Amino acid sequence: MLNLKKILTLWPFLLILLISSLILFPGLSKPFIGHHDWNGVYYSQIARNYLQYPLSVTKLGQMTGLNNFYTHYPPLMSLLLAINFVILGISDLSARLLPLSFTILTLLTVFRMTQKLKLKRVVGLSSVLIIFTPMLRYFSHMPSQEALMIFFSVFSVNLYLSLILKPKPKHQYELYLVTILNGLTGWAGYFIYPILAVHAFFNHKKILPIILKSIVLLFFTFSLHLTHTYLLTGSLTGGGLIQALLLRLNLYPILGLIEPELPGQFSFFGYLQKQASILTIYYTATLLLLSFVNLSLILIKLIKKQSLSLINQLVLIFLAWGLTYPIIFSNVVFVHEYFNLFFWPFLAFSLINLTNHLQGLPRGESRGLSLKVQLTLLMFVGALIFFERNQFYLALQKTQAHFPGYQLGNLINQTVPEDQTAYIVSLPEDIEAQVVFINFYANRPLQFVNPSDQLPETQYLFYNY
Repeated sequence: MLNLKKILTLWPFLLILLISSLILFPGLSKPFIGHHDWNGVYYSQIARNYLQYPLSVTKLGQMTGLNNFYTHYPPLMSLLLAINFVILGISDLSARLLPLSFTILTLLTVFRMTQKLKLKRVVGLSSVLIIFTPMLRYFSHMPSQEALMIFFSVFSVNLYLSLILKPKPKHQYELYLVTILNGLTGWAGYFIYPILAVHAFFNHKKILPIILKSIVLLFFTFSLHLTHTYLLTGSLTGGGLIQALLLRLNLYPILGLIEPELPGQFSFFGYLQKQASILTIYYTATLLLLSFVNLSLILIKLIKKQSLSLINQLVLIFLAWGLTYPIIFSNVVFVHEYFNLFFWPFLAFSLINLTNHLQGLPRGESRGLSLKVQLTLLMFVGALIFFERNQFYLALQKTQAHFPGYQLGNLINQTVPEDQTAYIVSLPEDIEAQVVFINFYANRPLQFVNPSDQLPETQYLFYNY
C-alpha cells in the first residue's frame, strides 16, 4: 500500500507534469519548417553526424560537414541530442523532446525551491502559469542550448539555496558538477555565478568561497572548450569564434570593422523599442504587469529599508540574470528574440512572490485571501495569459517558410539510394535559405549545380524545388 504522505508530497510534481504536457506537447511532432526551426535541423544534423561518423572523424566536435566544425558553443547539448537519437531514434519529435524535458525539469526545480522556502503549495504552483506564454509554448521545444542553460542555472540557484538553508557537504560538490555542465553548454550559464557571488558577499559570506570555486571551474570549462577548438581546427579561436563574439557584443562598429549582413540595423533606441515589443508579445502584457507590481512591492520594501525575504531576493537574482544576455550580447538578442527565454525564471518567481504576498498575514490569522479565492485568481490570470496572445502563438505554429527545403529533402531521401549523390539545379540565392533543411531531411550526399553549368549525366538531378 502506497504511503499517503508520499502521495501528498508528490502530487504537485505530477500536476506540473500533467499541465506541462497538455500545454507544451502540441506542435512537438511538427517538422522543422517554421519560425527559427533552423536551430532544429542544424543541431539535429550535428547530432546525427556523431552517429554516422567514427570518433576519429568527429573528435566529439560539432561537425556540420567533413572537416567543418561549429565552435561558437561547447558541444554538450549536441552530444545529449545524439544520445537522445540513439534511444528514441532520429526524428523531429525526439529532437524536440530533449529541450522540452529540460524545460519541465526546470519547472519542477522551481517548485522544489518553493518547498525549501516553506511556501504553500498553491504559491509554488503559481509558477506554472509561465508555460501559458507564447515564449514557452513555442520555444520550449526548440533544439538549442537555451533550455539546458536555464535548467543548469536554476538548479545552481537551487543548490545555493540549499547551502543557505540546510548546508550539507554534498550540496557543494553537486554545485561544482552542475557548474561544469553549465559551462559545457553555453555562455548565458556563466553569468549566474558572478551574480550569486555578489549576493553571497553581501548576505552569506561563508558560502562565498564555494561560489568563487564555481567561477574558477568556469575558467576550466572555457579553457577546455578552447583546447577542443584547437584540436578540431588548429586554432584556439577556430571556426569564427572571435568573429561570433565581436558580433554578439556589437563591437564591429566600435572597432571600425565591416559588420556581417543582419536582418535589420542595430541601434540602441531601436533595440529598446523592439525588446519592449517582443517581451509584451511573447510574455503577454498581463504577466509583465504582474511582474511590475511585484517589483514595485520589492522596491517599496527597499525604500523603507525593510529586509527582503529570500523569495524577494531570488526574484532580483533571476532578474539580474535575465538582463545579462540582452545587455552583454545585445546584437544577437536584437536578431533572435528567443534569447529572451532567460527572463522566464524571473517571471515565474515574480508570480510566486506575488501569490505569496496574497497569503496575507501568517498562519492562524483570520485575514488573508482564502485558498478558494487564490485558486480562482490563479485560474483567471492563467486564462488571461493563455488567451491574450493565443492567436499569435497559433500563427507561429503555422509558419512554414522552410517547407520547400523539407519537401525536397524528403523527396531526395525517398528516391536516391544512400550511396548515390543528388544533384540540385538552382541559383545560389534561390536556395540558400533552404540548404540546411534539404541536407538534413535528404540525408544523402548533395551537390548544388548552377543552371549555367554543364549538368551532370545522372538520373538523380533535381531542378529548383
